Amino acid sequence: MNLNFLSPVFLFGLLGIAIPILIHLMTRRQKKRIRFSAVYLLFQSKKRSVKKSTPNRLLLLLIRCLGILLLSLALANPIFSFGGPEDLLPVSPSASVFILDDSYSMGMRSGDDTVYAEAVSALLKPVGKLPAKSAYSIVLASQSTHLLQDWTEDPTLAEKLLKTSKPSFETTRIGRAVAKAVQLLESAPQKEKRIYIFTDLDKNGWQEDEFLQAELSNKHYPVTLIDFSALRTGQNNAAVKQADVSQEFLTNSRVLRVKSRVANLLKNRPINGLDVSLSINGKQQSRASLKFAPDEEVKKEFTFPMKGNEALNGVVAIPDDALGVDNKRFFSYQPDQKIKALVVDGDPKTIAHQRETFYLEKALNPFTVALSNIEPTISTLEQLRVRDLFDYSAVLLCNVRELPFDYERQLEKYVQQGGALFIALGDEIDPKYYNEKLGNLLPVSISALHRIGRNDKPFRLDIKKSDHPALKVFKGKSLDEMKSIRFNSLYSVEPRENRKYTVPLQFTNQYPAVVESDFGKGKVILYVSSVDRDWNNFPIQPTFLPWIQRWVKYSAQGLESIRNQQLLVGETFAWQDTLTDTSLFVESPDDKITQLAGTSHEDTFVPGVYRLFRLTREENSVPAENKESQIVPKLPDNALPAGTFTVNIDTRESESKKITEAEVRQLLGGMQVRFSSGAGFNQPVDSATGTPLTTPFLLMVAGMLLLEGLMVRRE
Repeated sequence: MNLNFLSPVFLFGLLGIAIPILIHLMTRRQKKRIRFSAVYLLFQSKKRSVKKSTPNRLLLLLIRCLGILLLSLALANPIFSFGGPEDLLPVSPSASVFILDDSYSMGMRSGDDTVYAEAVSALLKPVGKLPAKSAYSIVLASQSTHLLQDWTEDPTLAEKLLKTSKPSFETTRIGRAVAKAVQLLESAPQKEKRIYIFTDLDKNGWQEDEFLQAELSNKHYPVTLIDFSALRTGQNNAAVKQADVSQEFLTNSRVLRVKSRVANLLKNRPINGLDVSLSINGKQQSRASLKFAPDEEVKKEFTFPMKGNEALNGVVAIPDDALGVDNKRFFSYQPDQKIKALVVDGDPKTIAHQRETFYLEKALNPFTVALSNIEPTISTLEQLRVRDLFDYSAVLLCNVRELPFDYERQLEKYVQQGGALFIALGDEIDPKYYNEKLGNLLPVSISALHRIGRNDKPFRLDIKKSDHPALKVFKGKSLDEMKSIRFNSLYSVEPRENRKYTVPLQFTNQYPAVVESDFGKGKVILYVSSVDRDWNNFPIQPTFLPWIQRWVKYSAQGLESIRNQQLLVGETFAWQDTLTDTSLFVESPDDKITQLAGTSHEDTFVPGVYRLFRLTREENSVPAENKESQIVPKLPDNALPAGTFTVNIDTRESESKKITEAEVRQLLGGMQVRFSSGAGFNQPVDSATGTPLTTPFLLMVAGMLLLEGLMVRRE
């Protein structure tokens, strides 16, 4: 109850009660002294008549005093409420850990401020009112859970740290924060220990596995959870969940495609006419108006021609709502005029035209064609170890028996991040090796080798008009020429369980000729015959050149620029090159410049486009390997651009679904959990946040007066 017991009204009421009681006591003492007066007999006679009514007078005195007390309470304007900071504090010296949810969902609007600002204000109040000799610490509950303030008894430190702080761009990890709090409490000397959690109770931040790892079932610290979700004003209507850019290599126009995906976060309401815009290098390139059903995701693809080779920094955006951080998605792209292809020759010969890749190399980069947009690099297996896969848009394995030890893992990583892998078979390959070592990449297993006899009919392609991007240009005469191709050897394949793939081209006997599958962001193409003349006469046919070029271009088109890694906030950027003589610099979206000690960068806590620069270490005054990564005031004048990478938020935090009190208690094991509303911390306790008691007290005063009147009337 909120009541000022030192107010003048209340003190006057107490005085009004004390005076009648004092008069009553004095009257009783005076009566005892009257023994032998002249009026003694008369007094005794009167005493007999009054004796019966004395108890009624005592009761009347009690009723009148109670009425005065109730009137005093009513005039003091009392309010009944729960949840103020004083109600949640310990009364003796204690150790308290304050867990503050600083995830980006706490950036939701709350009036003229944010929910996070309300939580900070609420946290500072109990910190300033802890009992003497109490210690506290502060743990932030975002993904990169860290200790903001170690044990201290100084309440002013919390204000210095939090007054100007803002929510992060990370998701919530309450389980990790609670585990950290338990670790802190176990080291504290105080007997009384408590945990306070200031959060919006979004369910995505309460991962069950993190609580299980913390082993909280045998912990019995009292936990007070203050929920600020009710302070949100407005709604988080929508979020941009995807913005991926790719280059169309199948035509000379070099069309860029930006695939976006936007989600309606409203579960029960459609959105009509939501503007989605695409901006490139700060200028709006395109805009569309989309309609959404409740809880629906809509894909939108923007296309525009690439006119130069400049690096592109782009963003897909929607209008701001109550949570603006998820209304943008960043991407970057460095266009290349040529597709760099690494061609691995599994059967090299000293005579040029007998090499496995002789015809393939001529087809990919013919002397008679000025622009093929493909730049092949021929490599043997011995040279493969020194090649950096991430320097190439496509890798072609041609009749390769076996790869170097553990090299298949590098291939998997390469394709996973967007690389294209084209595999052509031949008489050198080992089916057992492919089935065992490349089983993750290939959705089929290589079954048996089929050869035709001298007098048997050759295998032929089952050529039909196709809508496949790599084949749709072949029409009329080209199709007839492809029907005449003779194959004397090929491998049959068997599907692997629960693996998806397509067969865009097959033989007339229904054996697949080409098997296509997706692996991560990249593509894997398996061609079951050879790319030389040993197993077919395809390489000397006019259609071989456009056919193989289009497969390489098609498989490489999903490769944005695999150096332009797309990370989530907090993930580490790792440079793929071997940089023995180079220093790297990273310029973040907030204009902070970091010189890296190695080839990785961990400070990725701001979404946006990060720019990379490099220079030789001979030009650098301090060798990078001899120091830690550090902030520098500016880039060196001779630093050259080396690419970009993008960082975006994890949109799981955008979908607001509250966890229930029962679920919280279950996750916190044996801990004693008390729930409170954040509204009671930051507002004075008045009629808006509590129940006024003035009217009930006045009604009781009226009841006392009525009861007094009835008693007097009966006498």
